[in-house]
Amino acid sequence: MDTSKYIEIFCLEAEEHLQVLRQGVVALEKGGAAPEQLRELLRSAHTLKGSARLLNLDDLNRLSHRMEDLFKDLEGGQRQVTPELVDLLLLAIDAIDELVLAARSGEPVKTDVDALIAGLDTGILPATKSPEAGDKKVSRKASAETVRTSVSRLDTLVNLIGEVQIARGMLQDKFDSMDRMRQRLDQFMGRLRKAENYQILKGIQDDLGSLFAAAEMDLFTIEQQSGMLQSEAMGLRMQPLSTITDDFETLLRGMAREQGKEVAFTVTGKDVELDRQMLEEIKPMLVHLLRNAVDHGIEPTALRNKAGKKDVGRIELEARYEGDAVQLILSDDGRGIDPEQVRETAVARRMIDAERAASLSDEEAVYLILEPGFTTTQIATDFSGRGVGMDVVKTGLDRIKGNLVIHSTPGRGSRMMLKIPLTLAVTKGLVVQCEQETFVVPLHYVAEMLSLGEQDILTEGGLDVVRARGATLPLVSLREVLGVPQQRSIRVGERMMALVLSFREQAIACLVSRTVGVQDLVVKGMGAQLKRVRFFSGATILGDGDPALILSVPDLFSAAAGGPSCHVRRELDAARQELMKGRILVVDDSVTTRTMEKNILETRGYQVETAISGEDALDKLSGDPFDLVVSDIEMPGINGFELTSRIREMEHTKEVPVIIVTSFSSDQDKRRGLEVGAQAYIVKGNFDQGTLLDAVETFVG
Repeated sequence: MDTSKYIEIFCLEAEEHLQVLRQGVVALEKGGAAPEQLRELLRSAHTLKGSARLLNLDDLNRLSHRMEDLFKDLEGGQRQVTPELVDLLLLAIDAIDELVLAARSGEPVKTDVDALIAGLDTGILPATKSPEAGDKKVSRKASAETVRTSVSRLDTLVNLIGEVQIARGMLQDKFDSMDRMRQRLDQFMGRLRKAENYQILKGIQDDLGSLFAAAEMDLFTIEQQSGMLQSEAMGLRMQPLSTITDDFETLLRGMAREQGKEVAFTVTGKDVELDRQMLEEIKPMLVHLLRNAVDHGIEPTALRNKAGKKDVGRIELEARYEGDAVQLILSDDGRGIDPEQVRETAVARRMIDAERAASLSDEEAVYLILEPGFTTTQIATDFSGRGVGMDVVKTGLDRIKGNLVIHSTPGRGSRMMLKIPLTLAVTKGLVVQCEQETFVVPLHYVAEMLSLGEQDILTEGGLDVVRARGATLPLVSLREVLGVPQQRSIRVGERMMALVLSFREQAIACLVSRTVGVQDLVVKGMGAQLKRVRFFSGATILGDGDPALILSVPDLFSAAAGGPSCHVRRELDAARQELMKGRILVVDDSVTTRTMEKNILETRGYQVETAISGEDALDKLSGDPFDLVVSDIEMPGINGFELTSRIREMEHTKEVPVIIVTSFSSDQDKRRGLEVGAQAYIVKGNFDQGTLLDAVETFVG
């Protein structure tokens, strides 16, 4: 097959992996073999091997394969890091670098690859000579300078256009402020009295209006032109999916033939276009998924016949647009994923314990295949058994803010659905505030927004949850997850804003302070020092000119799965307990008075019960204790004076304060109220809620 058109993409990809390998191997010698460091080295070697195999670069494939084996041995403890081994690895990396340059330029390779592979096996440095550093530097410069310059300048152009869009948004904010000032001026002019002053100010207003209208037209023109410019520049970066899929069929046929299988591969949506950088990112993911489909999915012919399937296995890749994203669906009619086998493997490899495995549904269990080191193959082959493939897919998707949904039916096949943005350069985001901090959530993760009241937040299994559209969702507090300082406590009765986020067929509700709105965003990198900071995947400049970090939704889901990340229910209960200052009995035969007093007291946080008569009050006082009684005087049967006297006579109520609220205002009535044991006497004619609340506060606190 003609691989020349893919060599340049491979060489650019290889340079990134070679940098990872060089830095990682040197770090190994300094600090030993850290698990995560070895995992990254293993991923890079594995990806180089797969891409080299795809392009029929045999020497590069064999050398990368042997390096992958060696990293696997280091990870498993079969080999140890020594200075001699580091020298060998660096020599192998230089050789891969030379092979990459040779693939690009067509020049002969000076390194003896067979001797180097043998050296990696034995641990003995071969008597080979690497190309001179100066020659290698000149060779790379001569072969890559033109392409790198054009790609870099194109990326710079797109970035500058993004800056123009940001500037346009900032200008729009200024126009909005000017418009508000015009409205204030209109209101002010209506208050002027002197005709002379009015005419002067009216002239200024007319001039301002004309200037505003002209500037508004200029802004509209800038908006149109910058939008068209951005669209055209992004179009230069866009390439059809066929750029990376044209030769997949040959790859799969070769893989299937080596395993004694037959495979028919079809692609639908080859003309769907994605950003060049996005294509480079998803290519290794698709290669890994296709390898898994052939190796783990499609059965040998005999087993397919036994299952009543056709001899030829079917693998299909479908691409289609979904808004500002692309949906890639890779399906096969193979054996599918057995969730029980996945559980057993995860437990055997100590990824999770047996109790956790048993608690997972079949739909949840299949996602364990994405964990680092997971493999169900007992013997490592050239295709599988190394526990790398699906980890590469997961890591790559997290990096590009993509999503993966897995559907599998044992015995019938699997569907891997990848949802990825069209480009990494520009995206739509929902701007949110968490306390006084501003963040951005990629819009394709946001399913809906909820306005929550206290009654909507429940506790199940010790975790805060909410119910939305018939589903129970874990509740996550963005403030608690990010460790943002709390500006004020949650108040009883106020409503809260939550975003329903969707990822891998799971959903969570994430509490934020408020939403600001949807904006087109130019995505900025966070630099080498911050690229691995948890919970953030990038940065951007908002329309008002302020910077904001872009949230990593996969990390938020990891935080939700890792344990309690929200204590809103506990805070609400504490706030309500703080307000529950006492239990009060309101006694009055007037429904209007009872209702009014009850509402006044409950608004302040007291627990209130009512009684319609003195007899009713005594009956309720014989049950649960009260902290205070508020009573009228004139009632049928036992009046307020008699009720107060009876309260003082009963052992369990004699210390309960009584406040009389009545229309009787004579001094004689007031004296009698105090004589029978009331602590306060309020005349309805002078009544206001402040007087009642002050009295209650005095006795209940």
